[in-house]
Amino acid sequence: MKTLSHIQIIFLSIALLLFIASSSTYSNQTNLDYIKTSCNLTHYKTLCYISLSPYALTIDSNPQRLAVTALNLTLSSAKSAAKFIKNIPQGRSGLTRFEAGAVADCVEEIGDSVSELQDSIRELDSINYEDSSKFEMVMSDVKTWVSAALTDDDTCMDGFGEDGRAKAVVKDLVRRHVVKVGRMTSNALAIINMYASTHEK
Repeated sequence: MKTLSHIQIIFLSIALLLFIASSSTYSNQTNLDYIKTSCNLTHYKTLCYISLSPYALTIDSNPQRLAVTALNLTLSSAKSAAKFIKNIPQGRSGLTRFEAGAVADCVEEIGDSVSELQDSIRELDSINYEDSSKFEMVMSDVKTWVSAALTDDDTCMDGFGEDGRAKAVVKDLVRRHVVKVGRMTSNALAIINMYASTHEK
C-alpha cells in the first residue's frame, strides 16, 4: 500500500484547514444575516445590529438565545446608566436640591427597570417549550416586565421637568444614558414579540 508523501500530507492538511475556515465563515455569515433580519423588525435597527452582532456565534440563529442576549445587553446598559447617574451628585458639586432629587428619582426608576429585566431573563432561561400554555404564560409575563422597564426608562426624565429648574447640562448628561437604555429596551421588546410569535398556534 502506497503511503502519502510529506508534501501530500501538508497539502491535504492545508486543504482541510481552508475547508474548515470556509465553513466557519459561512456559518457566521448566516448567523449575522439572522441578526440583521431580526433587527429590521426593531425601531433602532443600527443599535440593534451593532450590539448583537458580536454574539452571532453564541446566538446561532436561535430566537430564544437572541431574546436572552438582547435582554442581557439591555440589563448591562441599564446597570451602567444607573451607576453613572447615581454618581453625578458626587462628581458635580453644582447640583441644586431639585436636580439632586430628580437624579435620585431617576436612579430609582432605572433600578426598577433593572429588576424587571432580571425577572425577564430568569423566566426565559426556565421556559418550557413542550408545555404551550406555560410558554404563553411566561412570554406574557416577560412582555409585561419589559414593557414596564421601558416605561421606567421614559419616566426617569420626567422628574427634571421642562420649566428650566434643572440645568440643561445636567438633563443632557442624564438623557444621553437613559435614551440608550430606552432604545435597547425597545429593541429587546420587539425581539421578544418576534420570539413569542414563532410559537403562536
